Amino acid sequence: MIDFSSTTLASGRLAQLPAALEKLGARRWVVVCDSNLAECLDWSWNHQPRLVVAAGESSKCLAQIEQLYAQLAELEVDRKTWLVAVGGGVVGDLAGFAAATFLRGLPLVQVPTSLVAQVDSSLGGKVGVDLAAGKNLVGSFYPARLVYLDTDLLSTLPVHEWNAGMAEVLKHALLDSSEHWEFLENLPTSPSPDQKSELVLRSRQVKLDIVAADPLEQGIRAFLNLGHTLAHAIESAQNYSGWNHGQAVGFGLRAALRLSGWKLRLDPSWEERLVTQLERYQLPTRRPALDFAQLPPFLKRDKKNQDGQLRFVLLQRPGGAQVCSTVTLDEVERCWEELK
Repeated sequence: MIDFSSTTLASGRLAQLPAALEKLGARRWVVVCDSNLAECLDWSWNHQPRLVVAAGESSKCLAQIEQLYAQLAELEVDRKTWLVAVGGGVVGDLAGFAAATFLRGLPLVQVPTSLVAQVDSSLGGKVGVDLAAGKNLVGSFYPARLVYLDTDLLSTLPVHEWNAGMAEVLKHALLDSSEHWEFLENLPTSPSPDQKSELVLRSRQVKLDIVAADPLEQGIRAFLNLGHTLAHAIESAQNYSGWNHGQAVGFGLRAALRLSGWKLRLDPSWEERLVTQLERYQLPTRRPALDFAQLPPFLKRDKKNQDGQLRFVLLQRPGGAQVCSTVTLDEVERCWEELK
């Protein structure tokens, strides 16, 4: 049985990370980061080996995993060597999968540096890589020993990276409550450090509560895929070189709310309110220039599907998500054409 309760959540400055690791018993560790962070962060605290992968979703693949395996073997790591993922969702998923599988398991630490990683991808123990056949089709549940949060790192994010992360924040608010949504509506687009910290803590708590109730996605954890069924299909059809994840999720949320109006009678005002927020954060409200015929193969390989049925996460109201197995491809195509 996977023990998600063994994960330690800690906050502090990045410079204090070695002390936090040593407190948990780590004596040797290897850092994995991407090429952007390798150049912009102060690494003076790190006296351990560092492995650098190319920034971007294209690195989240089996070829990069094989390269990490070779580097770890060359460093002669053993099962007491900790793997420390410092970065956004790509690094966290990639290094996490390497930790889960090399020597059948190395202690894993997640140090999320992007908004999407701080509120979502570093939490809950999902790790994995993409295939040409679809996003996140290879992976595992592998909880980190430590998730270490430094919200000061968010001040280093380019605007487009912050905006991309807001797609997951908006998703969590829709899953949580109308009050949470109103909190986001009242935030400035350039929040203060204190407002950023509150945003992150409120958003991540939504995911933590859902994961605690359903760690292995046998039920309500699937709600966290709101907007992601279509988003993942778009990313896959674009070969992970078009929209970033946040852009795809932003549009996927709008499509999900349009479908929710049809299937669950969601008040259409919620789609309008979502569009306002997507526009505030420069996220797409209209579909990309893709032929719908490119999407069904990826939609049919979505991990939520059962017995050949598409399964979409839809909303009756904020805080009232459902997994719906009656959405047809024709309905998805109609939605796609309406949002062109």
